[in-house]
Amino acid sequence: MLLLHHKTLNKWQPPGGHQNPDENPCQTVIRETIEETGIDIAPFLPKPVQLDGRATMLPLPEYFLEEQIPAHKDKPAHVHLDMVYVVEVPIQKAVLERDGAHEIGWFLVEEAMQLDMFVNVRVTLAEIFDLYEGKVRG
Repeated sequence: MLLLHHKTLNKWQPPGGHQNPDENPCQTVIRETIEETGIDIAPFLPKPVQLDGRATMLPLPEYFLEEQIPAHKDKPAHVHLDMVYVVEVPIQKAVLERDGAHEIGWFLVEEAMQLDMFVNVRVTLAEIFDLYEGKVRG
């Protein structure tokens, strides 16, 4: 699992970020991963399917979380909707591309579960690892 240590939150978490108004969730996950790690995950995502001139079927996220974010400094409390995509890519060199994190690394299950992270991230990662290990064993 590729994780970053977020400077402001002081926690480990997967790459991610906010969706721009002009992009869909798939474009966001590709852009944010490149911006934060230097890795292009586009070739490893299912391709969108053009249904007709007006509609495209997008790959679905594996998880869709609603997170209550408490007020902090000048920012009021609000809700984050997190679309979590699980993308299998070959291990490759990751580079901290942004100033928001001060460490990045690939981790085995046992290593990742020992890191300081939010409970919701730990629970989601545990489920992802369980499902992945089931595929490998099955």
